[in-house]
Amino acid sequence: MTYKEHRKELLKDKTVRAEYEKLLPEYELARSIIEQRLRKKMTQEDIAQKAGIPQSTVSRIEGLTHGLPKLSTLKKIANALDAKLIIKLQPKDSYIISAKEEKPLTIGESQKHYGKYPRKSKKRYSKI
Repeated sequence: MTYKEHRKELLKDKTVRAEYEKLLPEYELARSIIEQRLRKKMTQEDIAQKAGIPQSTVSRIEGLTHGLPKLSTLKKIANALDAKLIIKLQPKDSYIISAKEEKPLTIGESQKHYGKYPRKSKKRYSKI
């Protein structure tokens, strides 16, 4: 059974589907940051330096750990990516789940699509 087939089977259960849909906004936020970063051929460190935040913060946001970031942090990341931050409310029934929208890019796919970029040295951030 493939991942898509397994997910489709699981989503037939209303309880599973409800929990899955609760996570979609967070997933879409992280996915949009990652895609924008790859499009710009930037590393997490590049964004962190431009935004004035630790690289670990960018990593936590992209990895969906530690809950949602502050709005001020999202604004800094958007500015670092030369992107517009759009936040809006929509009716719950307007969410459309599609495999295309949910599938994250693999490293190979992103490199093929956006090109490779050199890794930069890691810098340590100290607390101020």
